[in-house]
Amino acid sequence: MNLHLLAGIAVLLILAAASAYREALRNEPIRRYRMNPGKLPPVEEQE
Repeated sequence: MNLHLLAGIAVLLILAAASAYREALRNEPIRRYRMNPGKLPPVEEQE
């Protein structure tokens, strides 16, 4: 039973880290567009 509990906690931590990573990637291109607005296409939100 303890192994299942640890596995569940590990999965939740991985999902939280993946969510934070996706959010950071979503916010990062905004700075690049301000530096090079003519070279990059516009960002489209998919949600």
